[in-house]
Amino acid sequence: MDSVGKVMCHTVIFAIGAPAKRLRLPREDEFWSRGISACAICDGASPLFKGQVLVVVGGGDTATEEALYLTKYARHVHLLVRRDQLRASKAMQDRCVSD
Repeated sequence: MDSVGKVMCHTVIFAIGAPAKRLRLPREDEFWSRGISACAICDGASPLFKGQVLVVVGGGDTATEEALYLTKYARHVHLLVRRDQLRASKAMQDRCVSD
């Protein structure tokens, strides 16, 4: 950092977002970042998930968007909705059904 307050660097990484919601599954901590992930965009292209059957838990726009993203890498993606209905916008629901 120089005297003007500028930071000189090669790369800037922005880590923005809410904390991950844990599901309280048995042995979840053991498999966190070893098969259980909270960020499809961050981890979806990982060899660990490539060609696998994956599950996304959630029913809003974020869950549907991440499920759609994972279809690029996974053999199949299941979207598990814990409530009685999908909360995602109509546009996102339509995209999920068409894929």
